[in-house]
Amino acid sequence: MINPYQPLPVKILSVIQETPDTKIFRLKFLDSVKQKQFYFWQGQFAQVGLPGQGEAPFDISSNSHDSTAYFEVAIRQVGRLTQALHHLHKGDRLYVRAPLGKGWPSTDVLSQKNLLLVGGGCGFLALKSVIEEVSLGYAKKHQVQVFYGCSDEAQVLFKERYQDWQKSGIKLKLIFDKKEPTKKYIQGISCGYGLITKLFETEKVVTHASAFLCGPPVMFKFVIKKLQERGFKDSEIYLSLERRMSCGLGVCQHCAIGDKYVCKDGPVFRYDEVKDYL
Repeated sequence: MINPYQPLPVKILSVIQETPDTKIFRLKFLDSVKQKQFYFWQGQFAQVGLPGQGEAPFDISSNSHDSTAYFEVAIRQVGRLTQALHHLHKGDRLYVRAPLGKGWPSTDVLSQKNLLLVGGGCGFLALKSVIEEVSLGYAKKHQVQVFYGCSDEAQVLFKERYQDWQKSGIKLKLIFDKKEPTKKYIQGISCGYGLITKLFETEKVVTHASAFLCGPPVMFKFVIKKLQERGFKDSEIYLSLERRMSCGLGVCQHCAIGDKYVCKDGPVFRYDEVKDYL
């Protein structure tokens, strides 16, 4: 029986400096059998740690189709653990418990097949694996629109993937809320200035769609209002929530909201399931 509390060693295959404070780690379990059996669903997370430093949850941001070969997490340097992780290099070892939580719903079960994905700041990390998935053909059959809000140009994530996403049929829009962009386009994507809700006024928002949201809590309040004004039902809106987690298995209760645990019942919830707790 696999012990869900036991971290397993992984090897760092590569480290990419994505932004001034964020690195992308490509990881592979040392146990080759475990790696070949490994599979995650878009929106699930990993508990990543080091002995003596603790562990913390990070979104798995790679394409799940590559999961038997490797998986990736993007780690922003904000504290003691992440500082220690940022000092690691290719070939070093760290420890992982994954996959954990409940991810985004399968497109097969969505009542509205078009997609509107809205990511604010680091919340864009939780949407990246979904974008990779729908870029493999889904976006040719259904409309997929992405609104990405960021503080400034230096913090833009995954820009090397934008052209491929566009070619797959995904429509992506960027907007900055702290510093006006110096460029009109980044990798072919037009850049705006203002809060992410401004895109609901300047862009033609996809209809007959399900909405996936991830970002700071204050963003949810105003984006959901915009969605409701455009006819989105509460049951067509999905949120990836962030709470302080410890065990990742719903035991320590640090991440409880109402009668649910973000780590076990989420982090992805349908809005009508949690709206009274937000």
